[in-house]
Amino acid sequence: MHRLFEWLSASQHYFQDLGWIGILVYAGMIVVAQLFSVPLSPIAIAAGVFFGFGGGWLSVALGTAVGAAVNFLIARHLAREALTRRLGSNEKFQVIDAAIAQEGWKIVALLRFVPMPFGLANYCYGLTGIAFWPYLLTTVIAITPANLLLAWIGASAHAGLDSVLGKGRPRQPAEYILLGVGLAAGCVALVIIGRVARAALARSQHAVE
Repeated sequence: MHRLFEWLSASQHYFQDLGWIGILVYAGMIVVAQLFSVPLSPIAIAAGVFFGFGGGWLSVALGTAVGAAVNFLIARHLAREALTRRLGSNEKFQVIDAAIAQEGWKIVALLRFVPMPFGLANYCYGLTGIAFWPYLLTTVIAITPANLLLAWIGASAHAGLDSVLGKGRPRQPAEYILLGVGLAAGCVALVIIGRVARAALARSQHAVE
């Protein structure tokens, strides 16, 4: 993480000097970061520092949307069959897969508010039964509040990139609100997944009888 901070600090003027093209280049970098499941929060905050609120949010929105699509398609078309065979007997995977296949965008929307590595989550969704377009549209909508918040934090920082990404930076009230929403969404998602699991168990017991 320290190396990431150093690289962002060293690259600030490079992206800014590119003008509006820098926004697109930075978005491409966010796509690459998701391929390797690099934490996106500091990168999104840095976007606000580099390009201001509007440009920073646009860069993050484009990068996360394209990255979400790329990771999903990689998992769906290159890894799903092999991993499904491997995880086919895993009850937890079966329950989550069934819940997402049954509830679709609802589960994805709820889990998008739960703090977890964004790139890794995108790969995981590609292994489930949800269709691509409902997944992508739900993802873009659900992550917009977090993208806006992170870009705003960076854009509103007056002491530079080092202070806004430093360990001692003060947390914004909106961050705590978003965390609370994430915890609540996670609980609701668990309730729905549990309901699907109980229904599946009831069907299997009925079949045995």
